[in-house]
Amino acid sequence: MKKKIVVVGSGGNIGKYIFNKMKAKNNVLGIERTSNKNRFICNDLSDSTKNIETFKLIKKKNSKIDAIVICTGKSKKDTSKNADQKFLNSFRSNFLTISNTIESYQKIFKNKPTKIIVISSIAGMKIMDAPIEYSVSKSALNHYCQIKAKELSKFKIRLNIISPGNILNRDNNWYFKKKSNKKKVMNYIKKNVPLNNFCKPEQIYELCNLLIDDKGSFFQGSNIVMDGGQTL
Repeated sequence: MKKKIVVVGSGGNIGKYIFNKMKAKNNVLGIERTSNKNRFICNDLSDSTKNIETFKLIKKKNSKIDAIVICTGKSKKDTSKNADQKFLNSFRSNFLTISNTIESYQKIFKNKPTKIIVISSIAGMKIMDAPIEYSVSKSALNHYCQIKAKELSKFKIRLNIISPGNILNRDNNWYFKKKSNKKKVMNYIKKNVPLNNFCKPEQIYELCNLLIDDKGSFFQGSNIVMDGGQTL
């Protein structure tokens, strides 16, 4: 039987990949900022009011959701001169988009059992060459999700985190960096990643499938790291 799955952030690089892979076998609804006739649109996921309205519209056509995969976030360097604004922008993109989605689902679907998967980053776990505001917002996100998972357990809502390392996918940051200077990029990977490789989007997709499936029914509040050993 096909599952009803919502992919939040389906316009982003990883979100689009997961959306396209999942829609082949499931009934998948995408939520993103930009207009696309094949997906459901939400202008600003960090706006709790708009998020509530989004889930109200989803509920009109779906009495239940089997899984929610949340892939929102921005890791690019913020050129804002004001430090406060940098942190506000990052928390809006990397924290509020996820927390508002989870809270809105709870409110509109009345805590119906589902599986929620949040795509985070190892930048929230280890000091790395990433913008400080991005790393801090991801660290806060991870802590929020684990606290929230404990709360949601009584409703049989499973919430887990996937923290990938360096993802290589067509047209993402690493793709263009490698295209520009392959030797420099591969030297970085060799120096920092014990398995000497990138994380592939299909590996994230397969892990999502496990967490959605009954075989992953004993995962709760887990932060599953896929980084080739980089955080060791």
